[in-house]
Amino acid sequence: MKNLGILIVFTILSCRCYAQEKVPVRYISTDVVYDAESIPNLGYERFFVKKDKLRSWRVSAAYQVHYSNQFGVVTSHGDRISIGVYQGPALDFARTIYSARHRNKWNNYFSYGLGLKYLWYDSVQVNTSKNNATELAYRIQAEKCYAGVPQFAIGAKRIKGDFCADFYIGLQVPVKYRYKTIYYEQDNNTYVNPDVPYNKTQVMVEPGLLVGIKLGFIKMKRADHDPSQNKG
Repeated sequence: MKNLGILIVFTILSCRCYAQEKVPVRYISTDVVYDAESIPNLGYERFFVKKDKLRSWRVSAAYQVHYSNQFGVVTSHGDRISIGVYQGPALDFARTIYSARHRNKWNNYFSYGLGLKYLWYDSVQVNTSKNNATELAYRIQAEKCYAGVPQFAIGAKRIKGDFCADFYIGLQVPVKYRYKTIYYEQDNNTYVNPDVPYNKTQVMVEPGLLVGIKLGFIKMKRADHDPSQNKG
């Protein structure tokens, strides 16, 4: 009987402590890495519990700002441009599943999602010389780009009061459809292509590393019952 009484008391205390645990409700944030690349953004994350696990869905909106006309590594029939050449809006949708265990207010998670972008730049000069950037071959072109960006990440949230820092790393696979209009084109011998303007399309798949830090404010609430029963 004594052991049974101890067990009952321990169970009651455990339930009381668990009932007072804070769980996240919503999170409004901005991504530091995006901001550093002149892509102002705002994210909203909504949390819920399903099958005894904390989960969330997230949407973020961003606008990529044009601040450069400099292209990166150039080939004769393609081009790689710096992130600052494009401008345009972007949306990102993601679903997140959190680990059942957390320590010292660190919440680990796995996330998967899809980004959508519509980007463009107006008339820009592109060096098309194969061997030497000082050679004369170049063209003047404009572009519209439609991109879908599947992405997967693992990360951890560090919550302290109403403040949350979110660190993540993962993989993204941008699929870009680029529609270019070439207005002027000449080769190294200064031969000017008379068949301008003309259009050119290009489909590119460019897997890359996804790394970021989100900072923002998180709304917490005390669970008044077992959070595994909370469905919204």
